[in-house]
Amino acid sequence: MEDQQQQHPPPKPLTSIKLRGQTKKRLAARLLQIHLRGRPASVPTTTTTDTTTAEYKPVRVVCVADTHNTQPVLPAGDVLIHAGDLSDRGSFAEVQAGLSWLAAQPHQHKILVAGNHDVLLDDAFLEKHPERRYGQSATETRRDLDWGDVTYLQDRHVTIRVGARSLTIYGSPWTPAYGVSAFQYRPDCPTHWSERLRAFSPAQPPDILVTHGPPKLHRDQRDFYRAGCAYLAEQVARLRPRLCVFGHIHAAYGREDVLVDAVRWQHDTVAIGWAGWAGVVWMLMLVVWAKTTAMLAAPLRIMGIRHDEKVTTFVNAAVVGGPDNKLRNPPIVVEI
Repeated sequence: MEDQQQQHPPPKPLTSIKLRGQTKKRLAARLLQIHLRGRPASVPTTTTTDTTTAEYKPVRVVCVADTHNTQPVLPAGDVLIHAGDLSDRGSFAEVQAGLSWLAAQPHQHKILVAGNHDVLLDDAFLEKHPERRYGQSATETRRDLDWGDVTYLQDRHVTIRVGARSLTIYGSPWTPAYGVSAFQYRPDCPTHWSERLRAFSPAQPPDILVTHGPPKLHRDQRDFYRAGCAYLAEQVARLRPRLCVFGHIHAAYGREDVLVDAVRWQHDTVAIGWAGWAGVVWMLMLVVWAKTTAMLAAPLRIMGIRHDEKVTTFVNAAVVGGPDNKLRNPPIVVEI
């Protein structure tokens, strides 16, 4: 019996099991910490090039998503953004009730994208799944809705003015396929977002990017995995909009302000699994270069000449949570 015990030692505890790629990810995370140490990313209040500071006021953006037929009290603001799942089953009555609620709000601009629950707004989906027409006849379509003054964005952008400020907002309802829902795409499609956002460039990005689903690694934690889209994250890293608003993953509600630069994106490619050890080495070189340039710029900072880092604010504005989709979270307000 003793010999058998020596031949078959007890298994190691689960916590000691090493998952593939974890060493690279831990090292990349450590390099990111070193990169960010001592360089707090200031959040700019504006993104336009107007020079009339008297009218150069921050724009107050109220962010909400995943209301699922609830109608939370909304804070005052200049722009109201709803990032999808206005309804629960996507019936005509539900969507119209949600639109009437949004249209009744006092905000100067009201922006809406659809979510996977808003099936009424996805004609192609209803054509393929007519059984998902809840509570309405085949003659009641999105074209019969009363939109009021709500601006609906489906793979398009709009430029709005708030005082002297102008902001470009791009909106899209799509999420990676999971179950049978509206506005879904194959998770392994590398061109879904690059095709839709090709009109923008790093020199001319949208000020605000509104999608129903989150980009990978940003307010997308669900249970034990990250549910966001890596290809959407790639476009965010390319364009670096001032504000990204989304929902979909209720458990990841919240806000984060992130310095989206070359080092951050290199870290993310390692964390996603797109880059191996060569990517970690390249990240190390980027960190060294960033530290060197920061040291050379120190005299300018002493003289009061400062270059603000470009920060992107990520907002998961899902207000409901739990298995019963009860109202749990307040809307999130961001000033830009």
